[in-house]
Amino acid sequence: MPEQGMVIRGGAVVTAHEIKEADIWISDGKIVRIAKDTLPKATGTTVFEEVDASGMYLLPGFIAMPTPSLYKRKEGQTYIEVMREWVRSGCTSFVDVLQLEPWMSRPQLEYQQTRHFNSPLDYAWHLGMEAAQLEGRTVARYRELGFSSFHVTIRSPEEISSIQWETLWQLSASKQTIVHLHIQNDASVKQEQRDLIRQLWLDATKYWKVRTVIADSSAAFASREFDPFLHIFRLPAETTDRAVRYMYQRFYDSCPVASPLQEVRIDCRRRWCPPEMLLCLLVRLASTNIAKAIGLYPQKGSLTPGADADIVFLKKENWLTKYDLSTILNFSETHLPTSVMSNGKWMYRNAQFHLSIGMGRRIFDTKPNVYVI
Repeated sequence: MPEQGMVIRGGAVVTAHEIKEADIWISDGKIVRIAKDTLPKATGTTVFEEVDASGMYLLPGFIAMPTPSLYKRKEGQTYIEVMREWVRSGCTSFVDVLQLEPWMSRPQLEYQQTRHFNSPLDYAWHLGMEAAQLEGRTVARYRELGFSSFHVTIRSPEEISSIQWETLWQLSASKQTIVHLHIQNDASVKQEQRDLIRQLWLDATKYWKVRTVIADSSAAFASREFDPFLHIFRLPAETTDRAVRYMYQRFYDSCPVASPLQEVRIDCRRRWCPPEMLLCLLVRLASTNIAKAIGLYPQKGSLTPGADADIVFLKKENWLTKYDLSTILNFSETHLPTSVMSNGKWMYRNAQFHLSIGMGRRIFDTKPNVYVI
């Protein structure tokens, strides 16, 4: 019996750098071809359902990074409502941070992960830890359990000097690991200390060639202070407008900045770039760059052959005609997509949800050290 596939015709495919008219062919949840052609809708092994996307932009699915961690939400209906809001705004996958506690044995750690067994979206786990836990044996042990990204909380400059950087360098190179810096965000850490922690971290990771994501934008636009391959900056909402303008001015340069869609805010009181170009920049910042930083690219964050068929359908007329209506443009609030697809299955179509509990998969094989951003 022939397999069921899908061909999406008539849409404009949006990538991080361009928009092109093309058809998207999908089989077994993957994109198998992107081209403007008239191939038959049936082959010897696959029958392709045809979907009309005329007047639509086709974007790669966005990636949510919830704060605080979603796995701590115990009420089932609340969990599903959060998922629905993500889908409705164009998110097709997410990353959650599991905080490592001293009492957690391996079975307890695995039990904490069962929360997302009900997830309708694909997801990846990151592991959160204190600076004292960031040592070679611990990282190697959890790397074998499928964790490749480690979120480390630093409270003082002295903690950075106590980290076993030589061991981390070896693991970063051989095991494809990445470290996320989080500076303790409370009154106990003064601004001078925050600046010193950030600078010491930049210096140490640059010297030891450890790839890192820094949840602090202070150095993101000072190219002399960071290595564009090793250092990636996760931006807060207040700096995303500057980041998008920065990328527009250096359109084909490496810009190692990323921000989840829910945190993107763009000031559009004056039109400073063509609206379609802005859409490309938005895809780069909130989809492609995040996927590269966390090791999901090109499986996520791209519309290319071999990638998961995670596709957001956005009406052109909404984007082009309502672009200037808000002084602060937030895609997920102002320009909601018409339909959202994940792994070739409809999650949201014509304002109706079709997501199923438990259809999401955990993604294990992440490689955060592969791509320049």
